[in-house]
Amino acid sequence: MSDLMLSKRAKMIGDSPTLKINALARAMKKEGKPLIHLGGGEPVFPAPLSAVEAIIKKAESRKIKYSPSSGTPELKAAVAQYTLQNYGREAGPQNIIVSAGAKQALFNFLLAAVQEGDEVVFPAPYWVSYPEMVKMAGATPVIVRPPKGKLQVSFEDVAAAVTDKTKAVLLNSPNNPSGLIFGADFISRVVRLTEEKNIFLLMDDIYHKLVFDGQTVPNPYEFAGNAQHLVIVNGVSKLYGLTGLRIGWAVSENKELIAAMGRMQAQSTSCNSDLSETAAAAALTGDQGCIDELRTLLQQHRDVLMNELAQIPHVNVQKPQGTFYSFGDFSYYNPDSQALAQYLLEKALVAVVPGAAFGMDGHLRISFCADEESIVQGVRRIKQALENISKKEG
Repeated sequence: MSDLMLSKRAKMIGDSPTLKINALARAMKKEGKPLIHLGGGEPVFPAPLSAVEAIIKKAESRKIKYSPSSGTPELKAAVAQYTLQNYGREAGPQNIIVSAGAKQALFNFLLAAVQEGDEVVFPAPYWVSYPEMVKMAGATPVIVRPPKGKLQVSFEDVAAAVTDKTKAVLLNSPNNPSGLIFGADFISRVVRLTEEKNIFLLMDDIYHKLVFDGQTVPNPYEFAGNAQHLVIVNGVSKLYGLTGLRIGWAVSENKELIAAMGRMQAQSTSCNSDLSETAAAAALTGDQGCIDELRTLLQQHRDVLMNELAQIPHVNVQKPQGTFYSFGDFSYYNPDSQALAQYLLEKALVAVVPGAAFGMDGHLRISFCADEESIVQGVRRIKQALENISKKEG
C-alpha cells in the first residue's frame, strides 16, 4: 500500500507488542511447535457460572439486539453496586459509561478530555498502549522514569513532570507489567496534586482486586476533596477471567466528562455487545468467590515463578504484589530486550514480552497466569537458553 493512502497518525502509531506476541504464539502452536506462552495476560481460569448461565439464557431468548450506547440499565446498576462496595462511592447512571473493554474506556477519556498541545503524565513501566493512545488522541505522552534499579517513581518525580500543558495523570496500580502497588501516601499526594492543578487523575484499576499476601490497593476516593477530577476505569476481563466479553467501564462524578465520552463511543462503536453486557452484569452481581479463587491461584503461581526465577543467576526480579506479571531485569544477558525475547522464542520456544514495550529496556515481562507446569518448564527452558549465552561469552 502506498504511503500516500495513510494519515500521519497511522504512520505514527505502532503495533501492540503484547497482541503481536499473542498472535505469533498462536501461529507457532498451530504449526505444532511445543511453545510455552508466558507473555499473555489471560488467566487459565473458567468463566464464572453466573456469566455462562446468563449468556445461555440470553441466547435462548433469541433477542440479541442493539443495546443503549453507554450501557444497559442492568449493567450500569451492577457497576454502581460494584463502585459502592469497593470504593464506598455512590454512582448514578449518568456517572457511568460501559465500553468494549477497559481499553476503550481509557481511549474514550482521552478523546473527550485532551487535545493538541495537551500532555498526559504517566510513570514507566507502563502498559504498552498508553503512549500510543495518548498520541492517537492528539496529545503528548510525558513518561516519568524511575531511578536505575527501581520499578517505581516517587511522588516528587510525578509532580516535577506536571506543567501548564498537563491535562491528566494516568496511574495503573497494581501495575502492568511490574505487579507493584502504589502506596497510600503516593496516591493521596497525587490526588491532591491533580485537584490543586485542576487536572484529571485517570486510575486504571483493572487489577485492583488481584493483589496478594493480604494487601489492598489504596482507594483514591478516600483522599478526594473534589472527585470531579477523578476517573476510575475497570472491567471484567481480569478479575473474572472474562477477557472474551470485552466489557469495561469508567466511573466519574464529572457528568459532563462521562457524557462526552458517551458521545465519542456513540460515534465510533455505537454500542456494546448485548450478549456481553448481560453476562458482565451477571458476573458482577453473582457469586464473587471466583475472584478469591483466582487470586489464590495466581498467588500460588507467582510463588512458583519466583522460586524458578531465583535459580537464574544475574536476574533481578521484585516480587509482584498483584496482577499476572513479573518484570525482571535480564540486562546482564542482553540489554536489548527485543533481541533477547526473540532469542528465547527461537531457542527456548518460550514467549515473553520485551521490556522496551513497557518503557524499560533490559527487562522481560513474564506472566504467571499460565498453568503451573508451563511456568516451571518455561522458566527452566529460559534458564538453559541463558546459560548457552553465558557459555558463548565465556
